[in-house]
Amino acid sequence: MSLKFRLAQLNFTVGDFRQNLQKMSQLLSESSDEEIIVFPECSITGYPQQDLLNFSSFAKAAQEASRELISSFSTKTFVFGSVEKNEERGRPLRNAALFVERGKLTGRYFKRLLPTYDVFDEDRYFEPGREALILDLKGQKVSVTICEDIWTAASNEFLQNRYLQSPLEDSRDADIILNLSASPFEYAKIPERKKMLSTIAKNYQKTLIYVNSIGANDSLIFDGRSCVWNSSGELCQELSAFEEDSSVLDTSNLKRDSEASYEVTSTIYDALLLGIKDYCHKSRFSSVCVGLSGGIDSALVACLAIDALGVENVTLVMMPSRFTTKESNEDALQLAVKTQAPLHILSIEEIFNSSLKTLEFSFKGLSPDLTEENLQSRIRGNLLMAFSNKFGSLVLTTGNKSELAVGYCTLYGDMNGALAPLSDVYKTQVFELAKEANRRWNRIPERIFSKPPSAELRANQKDQDELPEYEVLDQILKLLIEEAFSIEEVLEKGFSKEDVEKVFDLYQRSEFKRYQMPVGLKISSKAFGIGRRMPVVEKFFKNQVEQLSSANPHS
Repeated sequence: MSLKFRLAQLNFTVGDFRQNLQKMSQLLSESSDEEIIVFPECSITGYPQQDLLNFSSFAKAAQEASRELISSFSTKTFVFGSVEKNEERGRPLRNAALFVERGKLTGRYFKRLLPTYDVFDEDRYFEPGREALILDLKGQKVSVTICEDIWTAASNEFLQNRYLQSPLEDSRDADIILNLSASPFEYAKIPERKKMLSTIAKNYQKTLIYVNSIGANDSLIFDGRSCVWNSSGELCQELSAFEEDSSVLDTSNLKRDSEASYEVTSTIYDALLLGIKDYCHKSRFSSVCVGLSGGIDSALVACLAIDALGVENVTLVMMPSRFTTKESNEDALQLAVKTQAPLHILSIEEIFNSSLKTLEFSFKGLSPDLTEENLQSRIRGNLLMAFSNKFGSLVLTTGNKSELAVGYCTLYGDMNGALAPLSDVYKTQVFELAKEANRRWNRIPERIFSKPPSAELRANQKDQDELPEYEVLDQILKLLIEEAFSIEEVLEKGFSKEDVEKVFDLYQRSEFKRYQMPVGLKISSKAFGIGRRMPVVEKFFKNQVEQLSSANPHS
């Protein structure tokens, strides 16, 4: 007999039990009694909960919300994710899936594979389950799993030998595998995840139903793309990306469906839009302000903010100095005119002169250097924070991953802000995303793409005065940050000794800045944020650089 499953891809907020419950209740009310509604992992609580799980009142509130949901729908059948207290020995909580049949809780499943790498830290809070849950629904056997439970060595080389259990193996007797997921977005993971799901369905010869969250909580973005695969490994249904969505599947009609094309740059753009929108709205802010310099980074952030929040909720602030070129002023003004965003032009020259005058005696006999450059950046950061306080707007920083990696940023200056949308976006990606912004609505002047990048904090300054070309820099950084390559391994890729030595040295020196950066949106496999835990005080990279300096030059 066929079963009807409704995939319920919703946007949940961590700890907002009332709102999460309301979303689920509304969808249950709109669903047919014949449908089995499948909600994502931790749908009651939102994900990731982090140290909120240390509060006993959090787990208590989650269980109360679960009981309310179950008792409110006496005619519905559904499964959802929550947090349960562990009644046995071990860690105090369980990551749970609760199966409800017509007002009664008839099945509990506890997540068995608890990820503890990158952004995940579930072993810190949860006790793993050790038993499968196989439901008998109208004669069909349905295995319930949660997210990581299907990311096993059989489908993913990275997880080889990480776990001692195999929930997938325990699903061999089932006809259908359900997977409740809260899988964060990474742009390179989308094709990998599809390949994995297809492989599981085909190898185990099961129907696979995968229901993922959408939305953003802090730095993590959830892309949705809930999907269904038949036992031949063919995609039968896929829900929207970065949007709430719901769809009904009849297991008697599992025909192959056409697969949507995947374009990396537009996908990253959409992910950043959702990240900005949810960060602001879930933090109860409706507006933002952006410092507009006439460069590519601030132009992109301005476009992202406008597309995410609406032009009426974005304030642009130009803060020129004696070093700001005529072209940059014109380009910034042209972008503001094209977008019709509110614009304030505040010259920092008077404040800069006053600051130099104040410091004149203390700095007597000393030549201008980075001090005076950073002073300008900090003046601008101060003004932006004044806008934030006065108008209740969040400041979006405009620094990118390349700059943060090598310390080409100023503490308490251009790092001032609540959210760093580009902190996981390399400079070369910034240009591609800016082109995407113009494809959607042509507003970034062409000259911004062609002029050499510059902080414009001294006369005739160019980024490449201090840094390798961004095409080279970004390749080295990706090997260092995302692939964890050593200096020797990077050199083997053919990069010059001079460039590699410089990049590793700057990277090591700048860690203290990254510890003080705003929340950044994660789009890659390794972002600067909760998934990356590097010591500030260390000599590993410094020693590598010193050894390289004393060695014979590489060709």
